[in-house]
Parts: sequence; C-alpha cells; structure tokens
Amino acid sequence: MAAALRAALRSEAGPGLRVEIADPLRSGALPQASLVLKGYGPLVRRAPAAWGPLFAAFSRPAAGALLEGFLLSGLRTAMVRRARRTRPRVVVNLHPLLGPGALAAASAVGAPLITLVTDLTLVHPGWLSPRGIHLLTPSDEATSSCLSQGVPAGLVETTGLPLDPELERARPRSALRQELGLEPELPCLLVSGGAEGAGGVERVLREVEESRVPCQVALLCGRNGRLLRWATGRSWHMPVHAFPFMEDPGPLILSADLYLGKAGPTAIGEAASAGLGMILTSALRGQEQANLDWAVRRGVALAAVHPGDVAKILPEVLGADGAVLERLRRAAHREMPPGAATRAAVRILELAGITPR
Repeated sequence: MAAALRAALRSEAGPGLRVEIADPLRSGALPQASLVLKGYGPLVRRAPAAWGPLFAAFSRPAAGALLEGFLLSGLRTAMVRRARRTRPRVVVNLHPLLGPGALAAASAVGAPLITLVTDLTLVHPGWLSPRGIHLLTPSDEATSSCLSQGVPAGLVETTGLPLDPELERARPRSALRQELGLEPELPCLLVSGGAEGAGGVERVLREVEESRVPCQVALLCGRNGRLLRWATGRSWHMPVHAFPFMEDPGPLILSADLYLGKAGPTAIGEAASAGLGMILTSALRGQEQANLDWAVRRGVALAAVHPGDVAKILPEVLGADGAVLERLRRAAHREMPPGAATRAAVRILELAGITPR
C-alpha cells in the first residue's frame, strides 16, 4: 500500500515532490519491536485462536497504551530524528501503533499528520491514537467505525484502500498465465494464507482436489517454508504451482479467476481490483472476521470456513455458465471502486496545502 500511495503522490504532485517510505518497526531501532513482528507469523500459523483475545485485550485503552509504550520506547526519538533530517511537508501514518511517534515526528518539523487506516471495516482503536488527527479510511464501514468511537465527522473520510493501480489494468488472463508458466486455458485459483502462509491452506488445497473441478492452483505460501515444501512434495490431481513470499504478486493475481484464502484487507482489496471472484476460507478473530462478514453481506465473496465447504461451493462458482463468478466480480467492483490510491493522494496533498495537478 505504501508503494502504491507513493506512486500516486508523485503522479498527482509532479516530479518536484520527494516521497520517502520509512518502516521504523523493521529498521532495527528496537529489539522489542522486532520480537513482536517475528512472533506474529508463528502465532497466526500455529495458534490463530489466540489472536482474538489479544485483539480484544489491546483494544482497551490501558492495554493499548502499555503496548504502545513497549514498542515506542526509544523509537519516538528515532522517528523525530529522521523527520528533522528529511524535513517533510506532511507525515502519513499507515500503522495502528505508530500514531504517537508519527505525531512527534510531524510536530518536530511543523508538518501535518494524516493517518491512512487500512482496516477494512472494524477499525482498531490504535488507529485513533492520538486523537484529533485527520483519518482516511478504505470503506464507509471503516468510517462509521471511526465515528462510533468518537472521531469527529470532519476528521474522517472514505477514500478507499490504496493498491497498485496495475491491478486495475486487466490483461487477458490466458496471456499472463502463459508468461508465468501456467496452463493458459485452464481456470486458475489463487490460494493464499497471506504473507505468513496461515489460514489452514492445506485444508483448502485438499478440498479443491476433492471437488474434481477442472482447474489449476497458484499457491502463495508467503514466509511459510513448511507449506511450500508440503505443496511441492505432494502429487496432485490438478496442476499446483507453489510460490514463496513475493514482494509483487500482482502478475499472479491478475492471472487468476478466483481467490481462495484469508479475509485480510489487502487480499480482499487486491482480488477486487483484479476482478477476481472470492471464496473466503478463514478469518482471524477481530478485523478479519469483520471483513469476512462484510464481504459476504455485500455479495463480494462466499464463505467456506468449515470442513467440506470448499468442495461443495467450488463447482457452483466455476459452473459452466459463469453466472456466480460474474456476480461476485460485479459486487467487488461496486463495493471497492478503482482509483483509491489517487483519491487518497489527492486528499493528502490538499490537507498538506499542496495543490494537486
């Protein structure tokens, strides 16, 4: 999202604007921040049920402040130092735990702070700290979630989820498949458990095979090396192409017809942008469960979270007339219209006092 927003800002402001992406949580400034990040993957892969209580606990002000202090102890100084070195005209925050540090950095150079929320529907309170910051959200539901938590209406607006605009420029799927070494004319399922390869992907693949629907699978294993070895070490009745973590999965997304996987906001947004139908097969309690409920309610996706669901639903979605798949695609386009990165960039520039082109 940060890269898509950077490209949109450069496009809308012209060549004179320099846009830098900083990720202080991964910069090594704090050992405890690194510990939290390294622990997330194993947690959601091995004990996903534990995420719900953690999400609920850190939604409470006292626990949220404790986590914030744990991560930001010493990090705030580094963020301020960077701001004084680069002298930004505006600071944009894209992380629910970095608001206070981002505000300190912005205040040090007299720049406004804008928070771009990436939770699709249910907004974690961490995004709202500190209060009084202008918020841009990915959906009307996320805007309503902010308002329900006391954010003034004048400080929050919906601009959409900023994603790579290349996903909106559809190309013939058969040509893309051929370029990627996939079967050009065989329907392609994009199966993913997010960057960490979580979400019970093994169950999904077994049920795809059980369905006997003519198809091929492009499996994004993320950082889950065990999943990659398992998928490549088995014999399948359909072609299964397994890929490790990819910085830019865009070509694979565009080559697919249908997404099966976790209900992460980025996954849903990218699938919608690329015109894929969606079957959501898992959701972490908290934001992802809210995403799944919203997507099903709005007709954007079908849910297949119980054993046997994928094998039952897949033949219907990939039926001969294609009506179900087309209905899902139309709903996704309606609920997540294209151009979000540009809309967000324009508002950021306007709020910073920079005239867009």
